[in-house]
Amino acid sequence: MKVINVNGVFYDSNAYLLDAKRKTLVDAGIDGSRMLKSLPEDLELIILTHCHYDHVAAVPEIVKATGAKVAMHEADVPFIKSRKINCSSMFGSDSPALKVDIVLKDGDEIDLGDQKLRVIHTPGHTPGSICLYEPVSKAMFTGDTVFEEGGFGRTDIGGNPEHMLSSLAMLTRFDVSTLYPGHGNIVAENASEALQTSLKSAKFMLMI
Repeated sequence: MKVINVNGVFYDSNAYLLDAKRKTLVDAGIDGSRMLKSLPEDLELIILTHCHYDHVAAVPEIVKATGAKVAMHEADVPFIKSRKINCSSMFGSDSPALKVDIVLKDGDEIDLGDQKLRVIHTPGHTPGSICLYEPVSKAMFTGDTVFEEGGFGRTDIGGNPEHMLSSLAMLTRFDVSTLYPGHGNIVAENASEALQTSLKSAKFMLMI
């Protein structure tokens, strides 16, 4: 799987362009103008790992320029317009005018033409947080569920500590070669061990 990383700036999320037959973007960040400089005109799909502003604010501008469809898990769709849950209030902004074309569920397969992504529902950071897994390359896009060096997503903005712990425990069952998190660096070595470390950190820090 060829993945082009568009690193986030400050609070902006990372975004990942999947150079598949069906050009796909995982998360979009805040700055649409900056993102569009890195995106092809034939972008077909934007998959959002969750509803937070720093991952979705650029979507309307990207959709206007490319016509790409937008996919999000069903549990986060109701919070698109909730400034408290989608965190737009923290950025001093309104909720983005975001329309979801494809409502995702746990276990769905997203066909990119020459590869498929499995949708893994990982609530905890938000009710509808997801990870995406590509079984051939063993790549996993973790959004704000798992970060490098044992990091995991905060649970105090529409999240749930118990759900986070359950999600992390479930992720440790996957054979992963590379982790693509929503913030920070890509984990290209010992990715499965990184998942175990995040679970251990969560058990300690969340006191569950």
